[in-house]
Amino acid sequence: MPREKPDASDKLAPVSKGSDHEYSMDVSTPSAKRKSPITPTKPSVPPNKVIVSNKNDAELSTLTAAIEKLTARFDEFEGRLRDNSVILANLTKITEVNAAEIKDCKTKLRDLEKEVPALVKENADLKERVLEIERYKRRWNLKMQGLKEKHEENTRKEVLDILAKIAPQHASILNIAVDTVHRLGRREVGRHRQIIIQFTMRHYRDIFWKQSKDSKACKDLGVFFKQDFCKFDREARAAVWPKMEQARAAGQNVYYRGHIGYVNGVRVLPGVYEIA
Repeated sequence: MPREKPDASDKLAPVSKGSDHEYSMDVSTPSAKRKSPITPTKPSVPPNKVIVSNKNDAELSTLTAAIEKLTARFDEFEGRLRDNSVILANLTKITEVNAAEIKDCKTKLRDLEKEVPALVKENADLKERVLEIERYKRRWNLKMQGLKEKHEENTRKEVLDILAKIAPQHASILNIAVDTVHRLGRREVGRHRQIIIQFTMRHYRDIFWKQSKDSKACKDLGVFFKQDFCKFDREARAAVWPKMEQARAAGQNVYYRGHIGYVNGVRVLPGVYEIA
């Protein structure tokens, strides 16, 4: 008798739990087979977490750059502070040197303050002495004014001829009595310069000065003589002249003695003398 095939739907009988081996399996369907375990993988990151991570990285980069920049600035500030410390030390030394020099200058200044009054007095005395020497030298001179100036004139000859007319008795000694004769200042068109006459002896100078005041020759020639004063004396005479002129108009006795003016024997000072 032929052997019957087992029914495909038949399944192996389950083995009891107490059995040592498990051989029961489902052979009717593939799903009953044991599958291999799945390899674990990194879970995917949600999109919102990616955005937050990128934002944190950007902030960290910005913060790092700011820290580096601040560090560089601190380094630069430290260098400048070091340089300033050196400069300050140098300034301190310079200040100390200047303070010492100022102290020395103050000492010298105090010494000079003691010397200045004496120097001022000495300077005033020297000026007065020089002025007196200049006055004394000019007492040998006379100025002639009013003689017309000619082109290529012989000034000395013309002056000696006039002096001979003023004092004929001294005509023979004029070449000895008169030293130099020349015009004063630069030549100017339409202006006749004054003439300075330097005598070798004051005695002869005084003779011609006195006789020229009433000389007919001087009046005819339109010339007159005057004393040779220094600048200081000319200014002093000019300063008191308004008072002198006022006194003369009032009929009082007015005269000069050198650079000093007198009215009725009283010395006239600028702005002081008043006509009674």
